[in-house]
Amino acid sequence: MALNSLKFLAYFTVLCIMLSFLQLAKFFVKKIIKKDLGAHILDRLQIVLILLFSYAFICAADLKFGICIALLTLFTYFIGILLGRTEGKIKRLCLTIGICLSLLMLVFFKYSNFFADSFMHLLGKGNVNLKIMLPVGISFYTLSAVGYLIDVYRGDYKPEKNLLNYGLFMACFTKITAGPIIRAGELLPQIKKYRGINWSNISIGIQIFVFGLFKKIVLADRLGVFVNDVFNAPAEFNTFSVIWAVISYSLQIYLDFSGYSDMAIGMSKILGFDFSRNFNLPYISANLSEFWKRWHISLSSWFKDYLYIPLGGSRNGKYRTILNLIIVMLCSGLWHGAAWTFVIWGLMYGIFEAIYSLFKRKKNIKVSRIQNICSIAVNYVIVALLWVVFRADSLSKSIDVYKLIFTYHKGIMQPYTWTFFAIACVAASTFAAIIKSKRDHDKYVNGFYPILDLTKLSSLIIFFTFTGLTIIMAYFGNNAFIYGKF
Repeated sequence: MALNSLKFLAYFTVLCIMLSFLQLAKFFVKKIIKKDLGAHILDRLQIVLILLFSYAFICAADLKFGICIALLTLFTYFIGILLGRTEGKIKRLCLTIGICLSLLMLVFFKYSNFFADSFMHLLGKGNVNLKIMLPVGISFYTLSAVGYLIDVYRGDYKPEKNLLNYGLFMACFTKITAGPIIRAGELLPQIKKYRGINWSNISIGIQIFVFGLFKKIVLADRLGVFVNDVFNAPAEFNTFSVIWAVISYSLQIYLDFSGYSDMAIGMSKILGFDFSRNFNLPYISANLSEFWKRWHISLSSWFKDYLYIPLGGSRNGKYRTILNLIIVMLCSGLWHGAAWTFVIWGLMYGIFEAIYSLFKRKKNIKVSRIQNICSIAVNYVIVALLWVVFRADSLSKSIDVYKLIFTYHKGIMQPYTWTFFAIACVAASTFAAIIKSKRDHDKYVNGFYPILDLTKLSSLIIFFTFTGLTIIMAYFGNNAFIYGKF
């Protein structure tokens, strides 16, 4: 089930109703019977209910997917306990075993077909398909588990002894399909102190969810229709249409993934959990380094803290820094998908980031507004062109698209109007964020959710009007999330 499906929304509504009944029971126990123990038990029952719902969500795709996450949860839970009880070489050995076996599970399910197919091509033979299904969310919860083990090893977080708490940290349904990658220090304390749902969180969460839904089903899915047509047969379209499709895809992937993140954050807020923002206006970045601090923030920060810095970061000279950047971006590319297009995409980013690290300005040098705008424009062009490799079905098709971009040719002329509308929406939200940052005297521009007070009639009218327009303008064709397959 997708977060934007009517079936899922119906089940989620039932879950919220059940949690509300438990909240009423908790109020009755605490205020009338005055038993704190009973209230605590009802809080834990709500955690159990959310955990059961999460496993039902995972197993709805395939029962084996639920078994996979349950096994990884149990394994890393016990490894975490061992890390808290051992020292020295034994502790390092436990960490190594925990990380290696966790990643081995990811490699088996996600990359077996890729490695087998690549090996057969080296031998000059045809394609091979081992028919290994990719479990829902395995890329995301594996990184959460590995990050947890490293945090425990470093002493940044104490081992979680409550299996129920750790189980929900691993399997929480709002983040399982396409992230964000939530760390133990962010979610586990909230699970331990969980106090249930309330109107304040519901009113905020439902608005964030609808913002994300608008991005997904009104903008991203409609852009996908045009993008698919062009990328499936690029030679049939003229130069302008191919370039327009590249621009459209840069918007589609941003609106699709940030829309999912908003929906996940909104649903989590409704349940009473606060997740950090996963996107922050990435296309106003002046360079690629800034772009990755604004795009898929949870993944970028994960690679920085658990791979880039342990490799040495920028502490061992410029050449080692370049090597570390390329290694990290290669791993990021391979994480995104088991195909050579993703490997090349990651390598290209690594090379561009390395070039930027060699020629970047010193921090104390001031940049004029015109220079900053030009840097943003150049950076967007680089990012949009790199998305071609990410989107293409094969390296040969990506080369074909590049040729069609940089050589004039005739074909179908398609100035897709939904791209204009998407640009207008993204530009309007960006300008609003810029104005807000100046008004608040913020040093950096940050995106924000324009939350309304739903206790006011005027706010309710605006909210329900926006929700109605979202449903009316929605595209109900192929609406799978792009990052759901990673």
